[in-house]
Amino acid sequence: MTDIHLCQPDACKSCAACCGIYNYVENTRGALERRFHFRTGLFSRVRDNRMSMEDYREVVRHRENAKRIYTTIYTCEFVGFLDEARRRVGCMLHPSGNNGDDLRVKSFYGREICDGHFCPSYQKLENHEVKILLAALDDWYLYGAVITDIDFVKTFFHVAQNRVGETLDPRKFVNRPELLDIVRRYCGLKTAWPFSDTGRPRFGKYYFVGEEYDIARIDYEALCAEPSPYDAVFASLSSSFQNKDELDRANLVIHDLIGDLCNAYTADDR
Repeated sequence: MTDIHLCQPDACKSCAACCGIYNYVENTRGALERRFHFRTGLFSRVRDNRMSMEDYREVVRHRENAKRIYTTIYTCEFVGFLDEARRRVGCMLHPSGNNGDDLRVKSFYGREICDGHFCPSYQKLENHEVKILLAALDDWYLYGAVITDIDFVKTFFHVAQNRVGETLDPRKFVNRPELLDIVRRYCGLKTAWPFSDTGRPRFGKYYFVGEEYDIARIDYEALCAEPSPYDAVFASLSSSFQNKDELDRANLVIHDLIGDLCNAYTADDR
């Protein structure tokens, strides 16, 4: 369990995954940036009383492609950039951005649900895992995609810690760019995984047919292979392997990244 605020941890990044931002069919970094840039400028008119909330909704509804991967998960139209540098995304209705006025009553879920919601990562992730990720990541898109994927995070730290024989100490990562770079490379697989399944609506380990969903499992028997120790990572990356060679290559990518981390982490102990 972590006591670190995952939604808005610092001035460099934030997470708005619970608002459905990764549930858009068009959910690449570029597509979301364009969406949020427009919304942020438009919502400034609401704050200046030059546009009503209803007109804001209508413009967003008319302009945006709102197609969702999973139709049951709502995608909130009030997510935008929260700072002038446009490094943090989040709720533009929050009182912190509206001179103390809480406008979340205008949102789909309402103030009470938005204010009281904490994603499962708060319960499942440990402080040392979060601190290392916070030190390595400084962009909202990748941070949000990673911090909410418990399997992706926990498997990486579990395997690495078993190899080094101890819990990874975040203090060892301070002023160690080589360590942080390895963590960053691992997290970067979220946006650059060559074995991603693009043939069906997919979000991590889940695939969707209408409003129904199921877990996409890798058929290792069909690949004539043993189950991978990185199976949870592959599922998180929406993997689909055409043959054993692809699986072997994927195993090697994760194996080498974790090996590099362990070697760099224990270098001073030799």
